[in-house]
Amino acid sequence: MIQKRIVLSFAGIVALGLLLIAFSLYSNKPIETVSANVAINTEQILANFNGKIKSLNYKTYDDIKTGDIVATIEVTQTESNCNNPKAMQNKQKQAMAEYENAAIMYKDGVISQQQYDSSLEKLRKTQDQKACGGEATHIENIYAFKNGKIFYNEYKVGDEVQEDDVLAEIGVTKPQIHAYFSPKKAKRIKVDMPAEITIVKYPEKLFTGVVRNTDAVDIMGRLIILDIAEDLNDINIQSGDAAVVKIKP
Repeated sequence: MIQKRIVLSFAGIVALGLLLIAFSLYSNKPIETVSANVAINTEQILANFNGKIKSLNYKTYDDIKTGDIVATIEVTQTESNCNNPKAMQNKQKQAMAEYENAAIMYKDGVISQQQYDSSLEKLRKTQDQKACGGEATHIENIYAFKNGKIFYNEYKVGDEVQEDDVLAEIGVTKPQIHAYFSPKKAKRIKVDMPAEITIVKYPEKLFTGVVRNTDAVDIMGRLIILDIAEDLNDINIQSGDAAVVKIKP
């Protein structure tokens, strides 16, 4: 009877040991995604006018700062002033006065380069217009309104654009990975856990990252947001590019 109890106790210990080993292997096994993709928060730079692109000052992945001129657009407008040439003269005088005032304020640091340029372009526009009808051509600048990196720019010099066309998109945050996990596996994921990341279009490159947020829930499962450790400046990526993530508990 005693021997039987000893055998049973030994069997229980072995079973418990095997269970602990299995649990250890399970808990240390990398947690893989259901799906994942690159996420980049962007802001659009729109054309403010109908016209032809005269110059493009930035290409994809260039850094850009607030106030930089992204592009210039050649705008052609038809003006008719035959019925009131005096009104046209008054318009030109007003534009000249505004420009002279803007030049003084810009020199004194009161207004920005963008405000000065706008005043100058307005003056040129009124001076180019004929007193009695015709077409007037002038150049309009398109400015960046945020610091960031150009992540979209498919136009070229000479292309016709319409008002509100998207000339470029500025990435205003570093690229992240949005990864979806089954709810059961997601319970094991904690903030600051390390991860291995593969961007599908670059299968030969292995990136590293860290879990930033585990609170978001999506219909595809639990959405885990990861920061990428490496600099991706020289990599041709866009929002939505597929990725594979392995999180190491």
